[in-house]
Amino acid sequence: MNELLTRTICIKLDVDGHEAALQVTQRRFNEAASWIAALCWQEHITNTNTAHHRVYGETRARFGLGAQLAVCARAKAMEAIKAVRTQEAEKLARWRKANARRKSKGKKPVPPPEPAACPQFGPHSSIRYDARSYRMLPLDRVSLNTREGRIVARLLPGLRQHEMLVDPAWKIGGAELVWRNGTYFLHITQSKDAPDVTPAEDAIGIDLGICNVATDSTGEQFTGAQVREKRSRFVARRAALQRVGTKSAKRRLQKMSGREHRYMKDVNHTISKTLVHKAVVSRKALALEDLTGMREEITVRREHRYERHSWAFFQLRLFLMYKAARVSRSGW
Repeated sequence: MNELLTRTICIKLDVDGHEAALQVTQRRFNEAASWIAALCWQEHITNTNTAHHRVYGETRARFGLGAQLAVCARAKAMEAIKAVRTQEAEKLARWRKANARRKSKGKKPVPPPEPAACPQFGPHSSIRYDARSYRMLPLDRVSLNTREGRIVARLLPGLRQHEMLVDPAWKIGGAELVWRNGTYFLHITQSKDAPDVTPAEDAIGIDLGICNVATDSTGEQFTGAQVREKRSRFVARRAALQRVGTKSAKRRLQKMSGREHRYMKDVNHTISKTLVHKAVVSRKALALEDLTGMREEITVRREHRYERHSWAFFQLRLFLMYKAARVSRSGW
């Protein structure tokens, strides 16, 4: 069986007067997912089928969800539990590895990481929809399941999003209804079979850092000076507004929310596109430096902790991986 390529299309949604139904459904759906997660966490249930038989009937009775929304809430809760358990196991493995290295160097061992907490979901967390609980309709409309029954909303895709939606090579899968700053977005997943990987005989090595975000083995550098300066301004501005603490300062903080994240995401997209394009032109693979466990290894001054621990190296790695996978499987 071939491996699948997946992608997600984020499309703004005009709910056309159905805000109340969606808000109630969103709140009850996430209350159900939180209850399922807490129950399965307490009873050490990790098997999806076991969880389904344990919570399905009670989920519908407690939270008034239909059959498919109850199934989707269980799926969301179980995936969150598995993700937390996997992260906890990886942290423990890195901690043991780091302490083994410190012991060999005669250094004092570091304390173990805090135990993982059960995942919970807020009232504005997303609603998960599978193929049975939502349906694409003609004229950029979509039918969504709610506690009050089916509603029809209108998708507002851009030109690029519309082209991706109607691409016959990609099969539409599930979706997530996301609420962000008063606006609903539908995140639609698509998949298709991946062709065979195109082999490469040579590779471009990539080192990651803060002074230079990335440096490849050909000598090209992507400087981090401008990134550091802009992120410092974000941090200073947030701190100043938090010290003021007035209503207008809080409104300004709310307006600024997510800007630094979006800026770093754009920087990582730009760097990853450039590196993948270079690999395509030169017909080489990409070999990326592995920074796993570095957070446990390094010790920095307090004023430098935010910069060191919040740098988006992992995001850059993910962007490089999925961009490289697409071009390698579609041919050089």
